[in-house]
Formats: sequence, C-alpha cells, structure tokens
Amino acid sequence: MNKKNWQVLILAGIVALFTFNSCKKSDDQDEVDSGPTEWNRGPGLTGDPRTGAASFQIEGVGYLTTGLLKNNERATDTYSLNIESGQWEEVAEFIGDARHGATGFAIGNNGYVGTGYNGETPLNDFYKYNSANDSWEEIAQFPGEGRYDAVAFALDGYGYVGLGSTESGKQFNDFYKYDPSSNSWTKLSTNFAFKKAGAFAFVIGDKAYIGGGVENNQYPEDFYEFNGEDFKPIGDIRRTGSETFDVTRSGAAVFTIGNYGYVVAGKKGSVLSNVWKFDPSKDTWTNEHQSLLGSAREKAVSFSWDGKGYITTGNNGSSTFYDTWIFNPVR
Repeated sequence: MNKKNWQVLILAGIVALFTFNSCKKSDDQDEVDSGPTEWNRGPGLTGDPRTGAASFQIEGVGYLTTGLLKNNERATDTYSLNIESGQWEEVAEFIGDARHGATGFAIGNNGYVGTGYNGETPLNDFYKYNSANDSWEEIAQFPGEGRYDAVAFALDGYGYVGLGSTESGKQFNDFYKYDPSSNSWTKLSTNFAFKKAGAFAFVIGDKAYIGGGVENNQYPEDFYEFNGEDFKPIGDIRRTGSETFDVTRSGAAVFTIGNYGYVVAGKKGSVLSNVWKFDPSKDTWTNEHQSLLGSAREKAVSFSWDGKGYITTGNNGSSTFYDTWIFNPVR
C-alpha cells in the first residue's frame, strides 16, 4: 500500500473516532439531570459512621441507635437529631447488647427498638426509650423467633414488627402487634407471598404499606396495604405493560411527605441512589425526582418533617457513611 492510501486510512479513522466520541458525549449529555436540585447536604451524624442502625422519630426529633461500625464492631451509642435546627446530640446509651439490623418505631413520646444481630445470635429482646427523661428500659420480649433486618412501623397507637432473617439465612413472613398499654404482643394473620428481609414500610394517613426486601437473592415484587386489621395485596412494585417500573430492592430508606411515600436508595445487585414516589390514591409509582446526591447506599436511616425527607448513614459495600442529606420534593 502506498503512502497516499495510508494517509487516507488514517484520516478516515480519525474522522470515525471523532464522530463516535461526539455521539457518545451527546448521549451522556442527554442523561444529565438538569432539573431543580432536590437534595442538599445537612449536618452529619456526630458519632461514628455506621450502617444497619435502628431509628424512630418523635415529632420533630429523629433518633438513631446501634448499628455496625466501619471496624465491624457493633454499637450501643444513641443520637438525636433536632430536625429543624439540624443539631445532633448524643443521648442515653442503648442498654441492650450492641447490635446491627435492629428495628424501631415510636408511639407518643416513646421510642421502641429491638431484634437485630449481636455477632453471635439473632435477637428478640425489645426496649423502650422515654424521651421525657432520656432513659431506656427493657419491655416484653418480641415473641417471634430472633431475627435481624425486620421491618417495623406504628399505626393508631400500636407498634408492628415482622419479616426479617437469621444469620443462617432463615427468613420470615410473620408479623406481630405491640400494645404499649398492656406491654404485650399479639401474632397477626398474614398472607405475604414471600418471606423476606430488608423490606420497607411507611405510613400514609391511617394505612401502612409494606414491600421490598430480598428472599434467597431474589427481590419480591409483592406489595401490601395494612389498615390495622388485614394485610391486603395491592399492585406489585414491579410491573410491565402499560405501566413499566421496578421498585424492588432491599435495605431502602423510606419516608412520608404529605400523601405520598418515598423509597430512596437500597440495593438490588448493586447499591442504588434513585428515588421513587408512591401515590396510594392511584396505586402507582413514579421516579421523576432527583437521585440522591450523596453516595449510593443501603441500610441508611431516614426521617421526615415539615415537607422534607432526611437520610443518613448506610454503606455501599466499601464505605460506611455518617453524612446527612435533605430531600425537598420540588419537581
């Protein structure tokens, strides 16, 4: 081949490479999020970074306790976040075993935390935090088998705890109701299609909604509405056809703003950062919101107050976090 032909081939290659890169850049630009900013960084947790902490919220104060630290030790320290001022404060230390994967809920001025894993055995003990005098006390033991990565919520003055897993991989589809007036638990009748751990639950009005989680490395799509009496299956969180979306994941953070539930981040194969909004009046999900600006993560804790959501701590497999992010749904 003569010199002129070599020059033609080289020039053609340069043109092709430039064209490819130009197209690639254009495609990347098409994916850039140019909408209004919805996430802003807030004051980070003053304690150690952690994942799998338990949390509950009493009015405008969020509480975080226990969790797995970066050195693989488990914690008992407890912190409150004054949501309006953004101030973290260390409060009375959790009195049970150090653990991660515990769960919590709040009723009135009291928070409740229990279950979890202490590094040796799955737990079923439960404790009450009195916010008026900053103290913990042990309450009636959770009557189900010990577990971690259970899910909990409060509804109409009662607490509800269920699902979860043991360290051997045994998973559950049971649920229990806690009555604070009698300090007693009652097993409920359930109809969950799957056993699962790392599920999510949020309350909108007078109903709770339960979904997500992982079962044997699969991510179930079943989703339930609970009115205090019955778990009613409603539309799946993974759908195809006229409406196609997939909200399945484990270890997500959730909060309620107004009449909507929000599911943030979590894990499905890899860790996630996207945001899904659930509208119970239409039984449908949308994802028009900005993804979490902080690192993608799972097993974070979350709060909501005055029209905003808050997410803090968690991990992405290689890093453990203490940062706090504030979500303002303006889109």
